[in-house]
Amino acid sequence: PYSFVRCGSSGINAEYGQPWIDFVHGTAHAEYVKKVPSEDNAATWMFWLGANDGDVYATSPGFPAIAKEDVARLSNCVAGTDQSIFGAPPAPYSFVRCVDCDSGAILTGKDKKTPGRMCYIAKTAKNTLICLVDIKNINSSMEQKALESFDIGVGQVISNDV
Repeated sequence: PYSFVRCGSSGINAEYGQPWIDFVHGTAHAEYVKKVPSEDNAATWMFWLGANDGDVYATSPGFPAIAKEDVARLSNCVAGTDQSIFGAPPAPYSFVRCVDCDSGAILTGKDKKTPGRMCYIAKTAKNTLICLVDIKNINSSMEQKALESFDIGVGQVISNDV
């Protein structure tokens, strides 16, 4: 059910990427359901895992295309080395801040064309992880719970040195 792309020099391949997409999806979704048991605020999660320079390893089904250059800029923003993403984000997103979380900084934003879609970007031990989460009946409390849940998933990936 996932889209996989073989990568050349970065050392990860599609078979390696899929389990981590499955893992972080299961972890983040389970944490969110614990925090938000109501179907009124159900969430659909999609992930992108790849190299910091934008090479993609694996994505969830339906994850929209994202340019390699944009991934590199997003990754650099999380690392604190490029803040241009705030003034010139890739369409259709707007990014508002980098939040210090337990697993490190997470860039937070929204999709301007898809109502209720949040976008979170984090660096793992060796890679970049992008999360799109569509939240039914979104509000600031649900956004925070989704961010916290994503952070737990990222922490688990980091603890496995991915």
